[in-house]
Amino acid sequence: MYRAVREVRKIIRSFSPDIVHSNYGTMTSFLSMVSLAFIKIPLIITFHGSDINRTVSDGLARDFFGRLFSNLSVLKATSLICVSAGVKNNLWWRKNIAEIFPCGINMYEFRPMGKNEMRLRLGWNTDEKVVLFNANNPRIKRLDIAEKTIELVRKKWPTARLQVIQNIDPGEIPVYLNASDCLLICSDSEGSPMIVKEALACNLPVVGVDVGDVAEVLKDVACSYLAEKNPEALADAINFLFLCRNEPNGRTRLAEKKFTEDEVASSILNLYNKVIKQ
Repeated sequence: MYRAVREVRKIIRSFSPDIVHSNYGTMTSFLSMVSLAFIKIPLIITFHGSDINRTVSDGLARDFFGRLFSNLSVLKATSLICVSAGVKNNLWWRKNIAEIFPCGINMYEFRPMGKNEMRLRLGWNTDEKVVLFNANNPRIKRLDIAEKTIELVRKKWPTARLQVIQNIDPGEIPVYLNASDCLLICSDSEGSPMIVKEALACNLPVVGVDVGDVAEVLKDVACSYLAEKNPEALADAINFLFLCRNEPNGRTRLAEKKFTEDEVASSILNLYNKVIKQ
């Protein structure tokens, strides 16, 4: 820890920044806080969810001390960024200096592409119903619920299957999104799940639970549904989605809600300017 603080202070002194922005909590923000002790440079911290929300699946000690370091860092911060209202509400102190900026989406990288073309690229059948599921952390993402959900969906749609993605090349994610019929999210804990906004940018419908900012993101999105976190409710929502004939509008709604990369970057730049002038 001492060596890391010394290195960070050396970097800070080498070019005298106007602001230090820690783009994560836990030890990252705590190290920034300690390194800036007795140095009058504003500190901005962005919290993404797992650094503030309870994640007991990581182990009780790691979960508690991670959140403790995050919240101690807040005491030194000039301003805070939270990716959703839920993350802000889980701060222990100084919620009054927190602003909500979701992580923005690159609308060029994530865009509608031909479903059949993407399926041929992946070697999928063109007549099956594919529900995409991100299982990078299976326990938190609740892969068990997703699997039970698809078992129920198959009673009505025999060709339906769950496509689990885990540790794939990020450049392939738009391909998987465009090749699928919908995205399923049923996590226990989230900040502002990127894959939901990425799916909507590709005009892929989403079935999700009220976690993180999913409810806000899905509001007024055609053929996308919120459901209770149980297989029966999620299966019913997917069945409704498969019958939906409305034109997808997720991409339009993202732009209207200013969830694009350019809009979020502009908001952060405005915050930088405000902090510098204080």
